[in-house]
Amino acid sequence: MYPRVKRVQKGGQVYQYVQMVEGSREGGRVRQRVVANLGRLDELKASGQLERWAGAFTRLDPPALGTRRDVGALLVVAHYLRRLGLASLVDQVVPMRGQSLLTHGEVVAALVANRLCAPAPLYDVASWASSAAVSELLGVPAGLLNDDRLGRALDALAPVAEDLRAKLLLRSLERSKLDASRLHLDLTAVRFSGKYEGSALVKKGWAADRAIGRQVKTLQASTKSGAALYFRPHPGGTSELPAFMEAVETLAASLQPGLVVVADSGLGYIENLCVLDSSEVGFVVPLRADTGWAERFRSDVPGGLGALRRLGYCSQREQRLPEKERTVWKGLLRPFPVTDEHGEHHDLNAAYIWSSEEEASVKDARERALGKAEELLGRVKNGLGGRYYKTKKQVDDRVAVILSERVAGLISVETGEQDGKPTVTFSRDEEAIAKAAELDGLYALATNLPARDKRRVPTLEVLEIYKDQWVVEQRHRDLKQTLRVRPVFLHNDARIEALVAVVGISLLIFGLVEAELREALGDGVALPGILPEGRAAKPTARAALTVFDGLEVTYTANGLVLDHLNQVQRLILALLGIPLPWPEKVED
Repeated sequence: MYPRVKRVQKGGQVYQYVQMVEGSREGGRVRQRVVANLGRLDELKASGQLERWAGAFTRLDPPALGTRRDVGALLVVAHYLRRLGLASLVDQVVPMRGQSLLTHGEVVAALVANRLCAPAPLYDVASWASSAAVSELLGVPAGLLNDDRLGRALDALAPVAEDLRAKLLLRSLERSKLDASRLHLDLTAVRFSGKYEGSALVKKGWAADRAIGRQVKTLQASTKSGAALYFRPHPGGTSELPAFMEAVETLAASLQPGLVVVADSGLGYIENLCVLDSSEVGFVVPLRADTGWAERFRSDVPGGLGALRRLGYCSQREQRLPEKERTVWKGLLRPFPVTDEHGEHHDLNAAYIWSSEEEASVKDARERALGKAEELLGRVKNGLGGRYYKTKKQVDDRVAVILSERVAGLISVETGEQDGKPTVTFSRDEEAIAKAAELDGLYALATNLPARDKRRVPTLEVLEIYKDQWVVEQRHRDLKQTLRVRPVFLHNDARIEALVAVVGISLLIFGLVEAELREALGDGVALPGILPEGRAAKPTARAALTVFDGLEVTYTANGLVLDHLNQVQRLILALLGIPLPWPEKVED
């Protein structure tokens, strides 16, 4: 017996009817008999009846003995999905309308699991689920995860995505030991291909590579341990400042008083730092050049760079180097009082930080810019009187382009005319270059962190807080590499926004795995055998999940049996407190 779709033409229209047909052989010929007419295909789809029948058949047909399912990282992911109660939380904010064999929460949980275990486009999620232990661990039949059902779940999730983010943030804090008193904020761009005409979300904008392209900006707020508590999309043309301020407002309203935010210079405008200070939100943020911090430094620190004190800071990547090869750090904390546009006074501080590595980097960049400008000016000089430089105006226009902001004022250029032909001479202004190099390697970190024992917060502590910004940048890399947020095969703003919410949940679980594993081991302790070649290393979520590759479960006469675990898999499960869902195969 099998289903069949019969097409009937009535009144110039074609209707499709679903029938149950029984086949039999009579007199050497195959005969088909219609057992039941189930109804019109479009009506069955609209009512959800077709999906309910599919689910019923799926659950009535258990796999044959000996069937194996891929478990892999799903063993760890399923534990965190249950611990956070993700499916029930989604169902709370997106209640189902009518009957369905899968709730929106179950669909979202399956999408999160796919993103963490084997990222796939929506049309291929069902294929992944059919070979993985999704039904066994999540209770979600693979046959129900068709792209139409996934799309409807995304449509339902999009309008309440921000509400879900807020509730999940609080639940994560309730059910874990995360410290949300300090959050690191950063914005990144997710590039899109295609036209996306009329999209309010996919817009052209600048990205970190200084190129313009169609994109969606995503803002992330991560704890210092690397858990992304907040992850939100913004239109591709959004600048950092409004995204940061909106996120800080939301987070400050959701979390306990005393929140400290760390961000890059996109937040480093005086007026916005004053708003944060008035809201009693702490911050450590680099000041932008146009805030006048360099002039303040020259006036407040008469000794210049020589007055800075050596700081005992060493990055993790340099800890194995001999001391003489490490970057030298110096700093000094000074008052940085400002007055906002309303006349309110704010007693901020500025930590002036200098590093030998930054100094060398700035000098090298300036030298490259000068060399490039001189090369281009040389080409202009060699082409005088030719096709492109026949007049003085043409030369002046080209020189204005060459003397960009990076080398402005550092090269002296004179243009003129002689015998009806334009002339140009140029040379480096060594005095201007020397003046520009006076503060190479120096930057200012603005902070309003409270004093301790009537003394300002130590300069070294301000630097260490800011240097933890790498955790949110690492999560951005995980977003684009491990979780493969790109490419996105969606052209509907609502579904794109919902998919970003799903990826944000995945990133949260990814960070929780890493943070809790490191906490269980102890600060800086390596996990034996976590790398493919068996070497010990400080555990990352990516390496921890990869350890479970190849782990499967088998249907036997006595029920499901899990493959024998190796030592590293067993250790990770023990550290994370994850019990085995099935008995383990006894090794021969």
